[in-house]
Amino acid sequence: MTRFVWLGVALQMLMVVAGHFSEAVIDLSALLGMGIPFALGIGYGVTVPRSFGEAAKGGAVIGFVGALVGVLAAVLMGDQPWMLLTFAPVSSAVTGLLGAVIGTAAGGRRKAAA
Repeated sequence: MTRFVWLGVALQMLMVVAGHFSEAVIDLSALLGMGIPFALGIGYGVTVPRSFGEAAKGGAVIGFVGALVGVLAAVLMGDQPWMLLTFAPVSSAVTGLLGAVIGTAAGGRRKAAA
């Protein structure tokens, strides 16, 4: 799970820095900010041979940590309001969780049975 958390942090930071210099990226930051943990959650769910519950917990952590770091950086850079810290990490945790459950259903559980 650690590599997915670090990948999430890196991708969120890449989005934040790109958004600081590009209005188009900052306009898509809500979609990208939730799409990143969803996609990583799917990858995590597919590659992790665990139960749905364990995959869901991991997906939530992946989404939450990446969003927390990314939003904090965006706030400190002056691109986003502090209020975003109240709900963005939680919504990203939910999308990471959903992605992990979908990924597990798509093939992650097969490895556990093998």
